Amino acid sequence: MPKSAEGRWCLVAAACVGVVIAVLGVWAQNAALVGINYDDGIYALLAKAIADGDGYRLTFLPVALPGIKYPPVYPLSLVPFWTFAGSQESALWGMKIANGLYLGVAAGTFAYLLADLRLMPVYLAAIVALVAFASGTMMLVTAGVLSEPLYMALLFAALWMADGGEGRPGTTRLVIAGTLAGLVVLTRSVGVTVIVAVAIGLWLRHGRRSALTALGMAVLLTVPWLAFTFAKSGQVPDVLVPRYGSYLELYLANLGGSLGSAFDIFSANLGAILQTLGAKLAPWFGSTMRSLTGAALIALAMLGSVKIARKAPATAVYPWVYLALISVWSFPPFRFLFILFPLLLALAVVSLPVAAGRMAESLGRLSRGGIQPSWPRVAIIALGLLVFAGLAFRDSRAVARRVWDGAELDKSASGAEVIEWVQKNTGPHAVVAYEFDPM
Repeated sequence: MPKSAEGRWCLVAAACVGVVIAVLGVWAQNAALVGINYDDGIYALLAKAIADGDGYRLTFLPVALPGIKYPPVYPLSLVPFWTFAGSQESALWGMKIANGLYLGVAAGTFAYLLADLRLMPVYLAAIVALVAFASGTMMLVTAGVLSEPLYMALLFAALWMADGGEGRPGTTRLVIAGTLAGLVVLTRSVGVTVIVAVAIGLWLRHGRRSALTALGMAVLLTVPWLAFTFAKSGQVPDVLVPRYGSYLELYLANLGGSLGSAFDIFSANLGAILQTLGAKLAPWFGSTMRSLTGAALIALAMLGSVKIARKAPATAVYPWVYLALISVWSFPPFRFLFILFPLLLALAVVSLPVAAGRMAESLGRLSRGGIQPSWPRVAIIALGLLVFAGLAFRDSRAVARRVWDGAELDKSASGAEVIEWVQKNTGPHAVVAYEFDPM
């Protein structure tokens, strides 16, 4: 197929995936109150503070602390809803709709990344993207005012800018790649892994100068935020650091200067990572088998990264830098894994023919005649297709049943009762305090 025709098919497939997932993302929204997941309320209120001219501050607190825990890009994207909406309700609903659209952009960009970099055929890229994004977990992080959908949209665009194109990239492309990587960090702090992956990928593929150009742009974009974070961190009392302090402060507080604490954090996170990934693929297994299934997915994804490392080094490196970070920091990895799963799934799909071939070669060396049997290839690919089909079936059922609604609407109903009581029984200047998850 001529390159121009192939490029058009990539765009058409990506656009179709994006539209389908955007429609699902908008449909996934419900009447749950903004704030029941804590972070969603913070994002919305930071955007309101900016719109009201109060700066980047947590104005709902008795003392308006700086919002140093929450990078600014996502709240900034919500400011127009406070500025132009006619009411609070319409502003919040507009934010939810925007998240559904962000998810569509993320899915379409992901499909385009897989197809345009020739990591897999166009039709398979579209199928993998649809299965990865049309899921209960994706709808859960989308049906609210959370930053994951925008993060993924910027992430896949940054990886494509780093890995795409023919020949040595021009300065403009490198600057855009660095800018996108910086915006990813300014959307979610864990996005620092994207800067590392983009720099490594460009260095491996195009040399030091290209890597430093993109890295310089990313650093230039993120340094002001880091300077603001460090300058304002002293304003957050120690007792409030777990909720409103920087991630570095919280990690150091949890570490307590002990290597034993660091190991405890790592071992707990590693177990949770394996369990979460295993439950995604084989929820009927017990704990041990779920962990082994999660480990198998990681092993296949690693093999997939090795296969694509020459043509797409940034995409190959990113998952492992990301996993390394979330395995050592002091936050439960569950939500962080939801937004990594599409890439792990795609890499595992890429690796299946390689794994099947290596299995056949190993068995051929063990046989007397040195003949490679065909059944290992068939068996491994058939098993992979079975697991993939099972994942698609379970997630499509979960989406059809709107599984994310139950807990969200229950918490929202409880929250509405609390809000009504507070409004009736407290004055406008009262300070209302509660536990982290009161619903």
